[in-house]
Amino acid sequence: MTGICKKVLSQENRATIIRNLWVGLNPSLAKTVPGVACYFVSLSQVKRLYGGEVSGLAAILLGAVARIITAAVVQPFSLIKTRYESGRFGYRSIAGAVKSVTSEDRIRGLYRGFLPTLFRDAPFSGIYLAAYMGIKQNLFSQRQDTIQATAVSGSVAGLVAATVTHPADVVKTRIQVEGSGGNVFRDLYRREGMSVFWAGFVPRTLRRTLVSATAWLVYEEIKKAAEHRNTQSIVDRK
Repeated sequence: MTGICKKVLSQENRATIIRNLWVGLNPSLAKTVPGVACYFVSLSQVKRLYGGEVSGLAAILLGAVARIITAAVVQPFSLIKTRYESGRFGYRSIAGAVKSVTSEDRIRGLYRGFLPTLFRDAPFSGIYLAAYMGIKQNLFSQRQDTIQATAVSGSVAGLVAATVTHPADVVKTRIQVEGSGGNVFRDLYRREGMSVFWAGFVPRTLRRTLVSATAWLVYEEIKKAAEHRNTQSIVDRK
């Protein structure tokens, strides 16, 4: 991580340094914003369909199902974001990136690396939801609705889930950037050893932990505000 920071910051002027730190912002926003919204909508619906108490194995399964639905929707943006950040393709806009990818491999090109994405995202969301709910219920049993409980539970759950799924993230990134085929896991292991599957662990873990904790904090606060407003409306009507 230190080497990457030095490379990014080793530019001639301050403007270039700042610009490098925000490479890929547009595709990242295009993926993250609708992705977060789609995930919470999907999760709410699968929880409603499930109907029972969500904990343990049920939380893992529901979280995974919601993420599979979301991954199918945002996968093209995930591909563009990964390629943008790699700096190998010289994309100037999201539209230009989509045109470049589809000209090579049509619509199928936008779903390159989709299976490794599922192997990463479905377990991540399942583990995250189970850990998040478990931590809240056990460590904050008397104050689960506080901001502190949500922030701590979200951060720890993100750390656990990101650690478990990091090797799948490495495989997914290599496929999307290099267009690798065949048994990517085996080929990477033979060429670079087991350590390759933990490349980029620190920055990815920090990012996923902060993004997930922030998303859940915003979601919980919005949900509480909506529930309070609905309750107040019922009281006022009486």
